[in-house]
Amino acid sequence: MISDPMPQTTLWQHAGPPPGWYSDPWRLAWWRWWDGYQWTPYLYGSHGPSTVQGAPTPFTPKGPGIKGGGVAALGIGIGFLGSFAVIVAFLIVDNGHVDTRNPWFMLASQLALWAGFLGAVVVASWRNGTRSLARDYGLSWPTWHDLGAGVVGGFLGRLPSTLILILIVIADGGFNSSNAAGRQLNGVTPEGTAGWVILGLFLVVGAPIVEELLFRGLLQGAFTRRLGATPAIFVTALIFCFAHILNEGPLAPFVLFPPALILGYLRHRYGKLAPGMIAHSTFNAIAFALLLVPAFR
Repeated sequence: MISDPMPQTTLWQHAGPPPGWYSDPWRLAWWRWWDGYQWTPYLYGSHGPSTVQGAPTPFTPKGPGIKGGGVAALGIGIGFLGSFAVIVAFLIVDNGHVDTRNPWFMLASQLALWAGFLGAVVVASWRNGTRSLARDYGLSWPTWHDLGAGVVGGFLGRLPSTLILILIVIADGGFNSSNAAGRQLNGVTPEGTAGWVILGLFLVVGAPIVEELLFRGLLQGAFTRRLGATPAIFVTALIFCFAHILNEGPLAPFVLFPPALILGYLRHRYGKLAPGMIAHSTFNAIAFALLLVPAFR
């Protein structure tokens, strides 16, 4: 009888593991079992790179998530550089003037920003995860339960800033005259039908998907892996708030911090992004609806 020339773990490395087993995103073993919804504690194979490279003690994650903090920072930086390049291009074309309400400027600058964000999400998944956005970040189709939790979370997150905005409008002459309260709390308003359509799609569809993948999917997962769930929610919320200062002004951290905590909690509570994406969409949809009212522009 001829003996097996190599151990089973080595065979798995060459032929691939059986269904349900994937490369362990935390590198504690070669393979970890995915039950279809979440990572399980079931491991197989010798320890991964941390032990092979001679680390005295393998890193023990404090929660689920893949490495990617540095990749996320690089992606955010590239996104903002791309957006800045769009500004420079429009300055050249328009002889030193940029109309930030121009719908085509809004479209180009936002897509450049999101290209960096999504690039970081994909690169981190390929380098440090399973190359599956579902397994690495909890991306999935929403259920009715996700819809309910998301809508409630979105309304709760928008409530404080909406009340502040209404009080400012009332104190500034009521609802019969236009003022800058909406711009101060929600960012610039667009011009023309195309601008409103683009802004609506960005706020209600694009931002909830792209930003939740980056901030709650990649960043919060990376911080959870290092710091634990609660610190990760707060740190990610702070980064999320300050990342919006350029687009929404200096009041952005005060307006966005409470809903950012809610979005982080939803990601942690349900283990996936769908509830937070719906909450994010609801939060932005309320702001967009308010901007349709002249008194809030």
